[in-house]
Amino acid sequence: MSDFLTRNRLQLAKVETTSGTDAAPVPADDAVLVEEPRANPNMELEQTDEVTGSLDNAQSIVGGGYAEHTARFFAKGSGTPGTAPEFAPYLQAAALGMTTLAADSAGTAQAGAAGTITLAAGGPSVDLTGFVIETTGGTGPGQTRVITAYNTTTKVAAVYPNWTVTPDATTQYSVRAGNLFVPVSTALKTLTSYLYLKNSGSGDAVLKKLVGGAATLSFAIQTRQTGKFTANVRGMLADPESVANPTGAVFDSVRPRPLRDADAFLDGAQVCFRNLTLDFGNEVIQGDCPGAEFGYDPARVVNRRITGRINPQMLTLAQRNPFADLIAGTTKKLWLNWGETLGNRVSIYLPSISYTGHEEDDLDGISADGLPFDVNGFDSGAYILFY
Repeated sequence: MSDFLTRNRLQLAKVETTSGTDAAPVPADDAVLVEEPRANPNMELEQTDEVTGSLDNAQSIVGGGYAEHTARFFAKGSGTPGTAPEFAPYLQAAALGMTTLAADSAGTAQAGAAGTITLAAGGPSVDLTGFVIETTGGTGPGQTRVITAYNTTTKVAAVYPNWTVTPDATTQYSVRAGNLFVPVSTALKTLTSYLYLKNSGSGDAVLKKLVGGAATLSFAIQTRQTGKFTANVRGMLADPESVANPTGAVFDSVRPRPLRDADAFLDGAQVCFRNLTLDFGNEVIQGDCPGAEFGYDPARVVNRRITGRINPQMLTLAQRNPFADLIAGTTKKLWLNWGETLGNRVSIYLPSISYTGHEEDDLDGISADGLPFDVNGFDSGAYILFY
């Protein structure tokens, strides 16, 4: 009878200071709630063709290899605005850079226009693109928008979509604290992944390690359900270890929120849809290194092409003409923002998408436009905020 139960597994992940050097994650600080964690070696076999005097081949030679750790985790906040969610190492290993606004930046606006607001003279001197702003008092309170551009000198913030009520010099606002993840091409991070296969009996656990890990990443969400990321981490292989069962794991206390009562805008208009998917399209490789135990260097993301798909309910051609937009290469903005409580809200802003097809979808008898798309932009194609 096996004492190793799949639900007894424990996943840890931590960003490495030096790529390929074990970051030594610990349960109290680096535990991550994931679904169906898996850790597998990917070994390379050399088939020989020696003549043996029979039709049978000789035994294969096991060469080097690499490790793959796979996990699925929910899109949610940490519970504390400005504190990164526990799964942040996976996003960083997928070539997303993290920017933190540790506290709300609140004040009274200097001016406003249809699609802008001028923050107070003492407003932040860092780029706020991708962060969420809310009007809290004065003219036009109760409006939530995503910042699409920010001038650190003039303090003018462009927003999407346009304001319903234009702010003025009496409008009070708050740029919400959060952790923003944006694609990057330099200063890339790698992670160390520990998967403990805990023993429910009296023996030791088995620890499967991966160091120097880089990740592919995808995301999917459906209306009235929670959003999930799937990360597949590739990195340097290590021998399994026999260790004591780990204890003291600490996880974010919040639960993910379903997609409802959300801000959902496509091309400046509210949009109703069932599914949204994103694939960050990372190409992950490991360089050859004969001096490494299994012949591979730490992993790296060497190429990226972000794509997605959304299926909004069909409208008249005057309201939305996907075929014309496809042929013309017209770009659109897409923003999705949900969650009721600060510290557990999620915003996904795609400033430039272009359709790559036009398919018919049937949503239980309601016609919909199936719209696969490219996410355009160099290191600025996607803004994912937990706030």
